[in-house]
Amino acid sequence: MKISVIDIGSNTIKLVNYDIVNDNNSFTTFQQESNKVRLGEALTHTAELGESAMEKAIDVLLLYRDIIKLESIKDVICIGTSALREAQNSAYFVDQVNRRTGYKIRILSGPEEAYYSYLGAAMSTCLTNAIYFDLGGGSLELVYTEDFKIKKVNSLPLGTLRLSETFAKKDGSFSKKDIDDMIQKIENTLPSRKNYTIGIDTELVGVGGTSRALARYHQESANYPFQKVHNYRLTLKDIESIGKKLDSMKPDEISSLHGMDTTRAETIVSGTYVIYAIMRQYNLTELVVSDFGLREGVLISYLQNPNIIEKNNIESLERQISQLISNRCKSENRYFGLDSIIKHLISCGLLKEREAQILSFALTASLKLPFTNKVNNQFYLTLDEEYPNLTHREQLVLALSIAYSKKMKVAESLIHTYSAFLKPQNLKSIHKIGILLKLGYLIVKTKSQTALRSSEKGRMIVDVVSPLKSYPSILLEQTFDKVEDTFDLSIEHRLINNNSRQKDEHDRRMITIGSKL
Repeated sequence: MKISVIDIGSNTIKLVNYDIVNDNNSFTTFQQESNKVRLGEALTHTAELGESAMEKAIDVLLLYRDIIKLESIKDVICIGTSALREAQNSAYFVDQVNRRTGYKIRILSGPEEAYYSYLGAAMSTCLTNAIYFDLGGGSLELVYTEDFKIKKVNSLPLGTLRLSETFAKKDGSFSKKDIDDMIQKIENTLPSRKNYTIGIDTELVGVGGTSRALARYHQESANYPFQKVHNYRLTLKDIESIGKKLDSMKPDEISSLHGMDTTRAETIVSGTYVIYAIMRQYNLTELVVSDFGLREGVLISYLQNPNIIEKNNIESLERQISQLISNRCKSENRYFGLDSIIKHLISCGLLKEREAQILSFALTASLKLPFTNKVNNQFYLTLDEEYPNLTHREQLVLALSIAYSKKMKVAESLIHTYSAFLKPQNLKSIHKIGILLKLGYLIVKTKSQTALRSSEKGRMIVDVVSPLKSYPSILLEQTFDKVEDTFDLSIEHRLINNNSRQKDEHDRRMITIGSKL
């Protein structure tokens, strides 16, 4: 099954084609298109969409229709945001689009846009307490959450195109006074800090093209070893430094910078200072960049219940979002038969909670990887995946741990390749997680369970219960030896055949019944 989402924004129009896995409604992106139209360019001065911008937008939508037909996609969701909410002639544009392309545009309200953006980002980051923002060309949406619960929602007229049209000079550059005036406008429009009960664990998550463009530019400048922006971290100092470098440049000069997204050249300065103002206003020192947002949120909601997007019912949408995020982000770690061992290692301080969480992700990931002896291929496949609430360094630890569990020599070569990005404690984590992965894989393949029979400081006695009559006991012995060496433990294990135990219990029941007779 394939679904297309068309997002008509103030600055750009985007098409994303998704491939849906029917059994669990997960999805992958297989095609993305983006065209800068500047549909909302005239709104600041006329309150209407410009005639040429509307024609350009329809031409783009006709192109997208051809792409969608080529891919034989029947389900198309077409949404409009800030420009279409505000323009006095948006009804005319919507009608023209329907007549000439066949697409019916669903114009989202400000709160709806905020909710859908939050859903897409939260499902892919799973941060408990956070401010999520979606910075578009016409508006800024803010969602403040505590313990995955939405507390505040705001939609503000602080879009990058709108601010650039208001404060930049005709050539697209900014003077120092322009920048100061713009920052003052942004700070005066943002809700005050006291409106949000921000704690020390509150994080900031950025959705939208500006956040992604800043992440890519910063990565290029720093020779970053990964080509992915999701879950990338930028500090307030990073944002301020980029802003100071760009704010005196003209758009054509910005476009020429290595690593800069040329489609953002005219709006990147205003967008940078919106983010800078948000971080200062709420005293937040780090930005988490999300590669998922509005379009993914709309898709996730649609897959769960297609009727919700047709109805402008915020209460139903909020209930749906709460349930989806709870199912996604509040699920317990899975250790596939190693639960009692993992809990004991954590309680003894031999395994950190965060290492256990990475182990849970790694166990699930390793069981889904294609069966091959090419460990390098598996390593890079793992790095390409998106894991909620894992930093890039933690994801590297996860991928290296899987490699370590397969072939230690290959893992050591990969560790050397990425040594500049790893910290000393990461190497210990890779060894611990890797050997537990090896044990976990053996337990899963033999359909076994482990049970901690007794434990004391430095010593464990473990039962391994399996239905197999012929068990790879030598391999199990070797694996437990490696666990002992890694964690400096003495482990005694007892192999129990589950079928024999069930037969013994059945025989005992029969004897008991017979004696009663």
